[in-house]
Amino acid sequence: MTHNLESYFDVKNKVIVLIGATGLLGSRYTDFLSAFGANVVIADIDQAKCDNLAEEVKTKYSVDPLPLQVDVTNEDDILSLFTRVIDKYGKIDVLINNAQIKPEGFYAPFESYSKSTLMKVLDGNLGGVVLSCREACKQFVLQGYGVIINVSSVYGNVGADQRLYDGVENIYFPSERFSSPVSYAVSKAGILNLTRYLASYYREKNIRVNSLTPGGVFDNHDEKFNDQYSARTLLGRMAYYDEYNSAILFLCSDASSYMTGANLVVDGGWTAI
Repeated sequence: MTHNLESYFDVKNKVIVLIGATGLLGSRYTDFLSAFGANVVIADIDQAKCDNLAEEVKTKYSVDPLPLQVDVTNEDDILSLFTRVIDKYGKIDVLINNAQIKPEGFYAPFESYSKSTLMKVLDGNLGGVVLSCREACKQFVLQGYGVIINVSSVYGNVGADQRLYDGVENIYFPSERFSSPVSYAVSKAGILNLTRYLASYYREKNIRVNSLTPGGVFDNHDEKFNDQYSARTLLGRMAYYDEYNSAILFLCSDASSYMTGANLVVDGGWTAI
């Protein structure tokens, strides 16, 4: 038997729908997959950012991206997204659910966490993922194959270590005390069981569904938080921006052909002890 490493990881000309494509990690996934010849559907809330990123990768890699605005809390947006993808490409090879929303009150303490904020986060982080998977799977059944990658979090696997946030500035919402909120924990845990559910539901249909659990990425966090987080990992640091790219490529490609219902944890050893 001959082994061709390139064929295992080949994503050239694959249509990869990436929801949450312009953020900190999404933009890296977009660039990385485009560099390997994939046609990425660059889907996110801000059309201008989608357009700019699409132009960038199209110029760099001579691929055929599709920039689309989508609000993951709006079912009509999700339906329109998949209709437009099929209209353009006639297929979907991979769906990556990477979007995350942080509405007002996201970092509020548990004692005062509003139902409105909780439901907004669940709607975006979990409800939108369910609907996106539903629409992708309709096409996957028709074409006889498909891959889904749902992005979770270490805080979907284990409880949040709230000690890390003591005395740390909240760089995202300076007016709110920094913590890991209940809405994030609940929604990201839900992603993991949604993945297992879909893997079982579409058994023997040639539709693979897996999760990726990344650890924390350094994003100009304050020094105290960075030190406290890094001390909690076995590798002694937060992740760099590009350290999840290869995991995404693995899950998108045939290199992971015997993998479904699984959760790929890449967290620097955070959950190992």
